[in-house]
Formats: sequence, C-alpha cells, structure tokens
Amino acid sequence: MGTPGGKDRAGALLALLLAELGEARRGEEVARGANLSRSHAARLFRERFGESPAAFRRRLTLERAAWTLRHTAGSVTQIALEAGFDSLEGFTRAFARAYGTSPSLYRRAGLRSHLLPAPSNIHFQPLGAAMRTEDHMDLLDHLLAFDEAFVRQALAHARTLPDRALDTPLGEAQPLDFEAPDRTLRDLLDKLVFNKEVWVAAVRGGDLPPESRDRTPDGLEARLNVAFPAFRALAREVQAEGRWRQTFVDALCEPPEVFPYGGMLAHVLTVDAHRRHLLSAWLWRLGVRLDADPMLFGALPTPPLGQVVPAEERA
Repeated sequence: MGTPGGKDRAGALLALLLAELGEARRGEEVARGANLSRSHAARLFRERFGESPAAFRRRLTLERAAWTLRHTAGSVTQIALEAGFDSLEGFTRAFARAYGTSPSLYRRAGLRSHLLPAPSNIHFQPLGAAMRTEDHMDLLDHLLAFDEAFVRQALAHARTLPDRALDTPLGEAQPLDFEAPDRTLRDLLDKLVFNKEVWVAAVRGGDLPPESRDRTPDGLEARLNVAFPAFRALAREVQAEGRWRQTFVDALCEPPEVFPYGGMLAHVLTVDAHRRHLLSAWLWRLGVRLDADPMLFGALPTPPLGQVVPAEERA
C-alpha cells in the first residue's frame, strides 16, 4: 500500500511525465527528478496510476500524435519526430499497434477518438494538461460532433461509389411520414445536410434551400461546411441561454408554425439518427461498414470504421 509520501512522489512523477512528452528521457532521469530510484519510481507509479511510467508516457505521446494528425496539416514524419520517435517506421509500427490502423489511414477516418484505454482515465488533451474523461463530456456536443463526423465519412465513401449506387431506390417499407418513399443513398446524404440548413434558416430568418441544391458529394461537403457549424452554434446558444422551452415562429412553413427550441433540436437529432442507421445499413450491403452508434465516439478507440466488408461477412 502506498504511503502519503509515496503518493506525493507518484504525483511528482506524473507532473514530470506530462511536462516531458516526446522528449527522449531515460527512465533513470525521470525517476531522479522525483528523487527516486528507477525501480521504486516504477512501483509507486504503477500502484497509483495502474501502468508503468514508460507505458503511460508512450500512451499519452501516441494520443498527442493522434490528436495532431486529426487537427493539423503537419506531415506524418514531422509528427513522428515531435513524438520522440527516431524514424517514421518506428512511429508507424507503434501507432498501428495502439490504434489498429496506420497514421495516414487514421487521419483520413472521421470517427476514431484519439483516446486510448487507460486505467487512470488520464489522457492527453490539447491544452497539455491531464484530462479525466468522465469530467469532460457534454451530451449535446457529443451527439453533434458524432453526427458531423459520421456524415463526413459517409461522404468520403460516397465519392467511391458509382452514380447508380447513389441513385438506386432503397425500397423502404416504412419511411418517415414527411418524406417520400423509395429514397436513395443520395437522398439520405442530402437530408442529413438539408435538415441543418432548413432549421438554421427557420430560426435565423433565412430562405428555404432551393430544390436545385448541389447533391454531388463535393457539393454536399461544401454545404456541410456551412450548415453544420451554423447549426452547432445555434444549439449552443439555446443550451447556454436555457431556451429549451422558448418558442420561435418558423416562417418557412405554410402556414407559419410555432416550435420550441428544445423540441426542434430533439427532432433534428432523432430524425438524423434514424437516417444515419438507415444509411449505415445500406452502405453495409455495398460492402462499407460505417458504425452509426455514437456510444464509443470520443471515449475509447473503436474498430476501424468505414472499412470494406468482405462479401462473406455480409448477411
């Protein structure tokens, strides 16, 4: 059992490791910084945080590299060197062991978290301090971020499909009662973007998006880049100002109707969850696995998403 003094020394080790991510420091040097022997330091740290100092630093270094891959345009080689690796090959091997995919494929995938499993729940976050994941989750942000990541990855796969696959009627038995039957993959992708466009327009006093809107994958992405941030800003305003029960007039309806902000947000999240699951099911039939469940998004690494599924595994 650790003593109070041992707890303080373990905390000192934690501070040293967090301050020196990516630096080529030997274990003896880190332990000496806390006035401990290497073996004593390793034992105290494992007792307190559930993993060795070396494993802890390696994990956070990889989490920082993964976050950097996702949020910056730096080259993989540059990120590998900043992570303290001597070579791109060594970084790629370590990254693939941790995340199940190469750094380049991870960067292109839209739904993978940068967080790795950790017994201490201490993770890298961009400010450089330790983050305990259970204290840093907003449900609305979580759902909106997953929705955007899913649609971006779905569009990436749509670019690889021929037009006939995007435009073949799906033959649904029970479509939403306010949408036409026999929707297509292109319809689903369009509506996942259009739903944000139309409600932002309704609240902000804009115009209804035209029937002739661009529904190509490139056009949908361009619309997404405008609509999703605008809808997210609207949702955060409602949340910050506590306007869940406050109503607004939707002048785009004929005749105009009155809706509560909270009901509108719940409607968008619910309807688009239905669309995501439907889209995911049909992409599966085309050989693409894209997980429509937000449960593990931003918490733990999930199996590679958007991967091609062998025909024999589809049923």
